[in-house]
Amino acid sequence: MDNQEILKDRNFAKLPFPHFSTNRVLNDELAQSLLYWLKSCDHWQFTKTSFYTQYEFSLLEMVLPQQLTSLSNQEFIDKIASVFKSTFNVDKLELVGITAHKLIDGYKMGVHNDFIGNEESHRLVIQLNDGWKENNGGYLMLFNSNDPNDVASLIIPIHNSGIGFEISSQSYHAVSTVYDFERYTLVYTFSTGSN
Repeated sequence: MDNQEILKDRNFAKLPFPHFSTNRVLNDELAQSLLYWLKSCDHWQFTKTSFYTQYEFSLLEMVLPQQLTSLSNQEFIDKIASVFKSTFNVDKLELVGITAHKLIDGYKMGVHNDFIGNEESHRLVIQLNDGWKENNGGYLMLFNSNDPNDVASLIIPIHNSGIGFEISSQSYHAVSTVYDFERYTLVYTFSTGSN
């Protein structure tokens, strides 16, 4: 994979909370291989909380298929961290998680902010969806507050697109209900390591 190209073309916004978006994260071949693997693998674990229901699993400490090993190699992680450091003006970032998520028909994520203190400070969400149509839903929504009616923007789940954001008590977001579709994401989570 050409790591020089990762997150090259991105748009930054301060509102409703600091974040950037990009229409292309991975090279096309890697994105397609990853999506195929996510659709066919049997690592998925069902998770249900007060605000979401989904399937998920961690890629850390897992032996990935040969064609996907670049997703967890240090060079790739350092490149993502470098983009986050320069974009969000932070000195140090440590990877704390790489997690795959799957939402199926009828699943959604309610409004939440991901904030748990300094254990997690920044997140990159890569959307992996082929054949998506508007009536499939699964929009990533950004909010001005924790009010479900206070939507600031909608992000279309375009295949191989991504959003990076600073996790805070104000980073409210949600995923609209998925209809007749499987919505996949790969999530990289970092920490500043600050106390």
